[in-house]
Amino acid sequence: MVETRNISLGGLLFHVELPAYNVLNGYLADLKKVLRGAEGKDDILQEVEYRLAELFTEFMGASRTVVTLGDVEKACGQLGEPTEFGDPDVDGADKGARRGSDSSSADDGPRQRRMFRDPDDRIIGGVATGIAHRIGVDPVLVRVLAVFLLFISGPVLVLLYVFLWCIVPKARSVSDRVAMKGEPVTVDAIKDSVEDQLKKAQEQFDNPHVRGRVRSAWTHFISDQLPRFLKALTKVLGWLLLLIVVLTLLAFGGFILSALVTGSWNFFGAF
Repeated sequence: MVETRNISLGGLLFHVELPAYNVLNGYLADLKKVLRGAEGKDDILQEVEYRLAELFTEFMGASRTVVTLGDVEKACGQLGEPTEFGDPDVDGADKGARRGSDSSSADDGPRQRRMFRDPDDRIIGGVATGIAHRIGVDPVLVRVLAVFLLFISGPVLVLLYVFLWCIVPKARSVSDRVAMKGEPVTVDAIKDSVEDQLKKAQEQFDNPHVRGRVRSAWTHFISDQLPRFLKALTKVLGWLLLLIVVLTLLAFGGFILSALVTGSWNFFGAF
């Protein structure tokens, strides 16, 4: 029989074996030392707890109710050791021995991108950017294709967009934003994402008036979005031109083949 502890992690209650609790408590204590004085420390720690709660729920499934030492070691291995992102006060050898030598990251290798709406890079609802992240292309390219298809399909594309807007969840947490881009959800990635969110919040604070925000957005559009849009548009038009040339050659080849078989070169007379 193993003694357990009840803990609240990411808003969820977990029953944790005592050895696992000691390792988890030590990991979070080391993480606090690493983040000492860092901007957004509390937000980072909160997001790490949310991610740990997700991992524990995933590892236990429906068959177990207690978090084991193996679960904690595996979760810590995925998030990364605090010494990996620089803390001179933490002894990596002692911490590695405390967590065990079997901790391996399940995030090694390519990850499956998860589909979310991106609230940070959106024009309407973030659907196009979410699709771009999912298939691994530039969001501008997806927007160019959407504009092109809008002239062809009309309201069909609009209805499809609204449907996706309704069923695709928004990337609310930092873990969602990281997973949306197919990156490993490590402490380092969470830290970078939180700092990026704080930077954007500071920019909005520095431009509290609508005029300042519009000017900032327009400057960003001219310097970044417009060149990318034109580049993507050129690429799309190039592929369309190539498609037209191929179809024309195929049609001309079909005409030649038909004339050779039938002996009649009056192709248009058949119509």
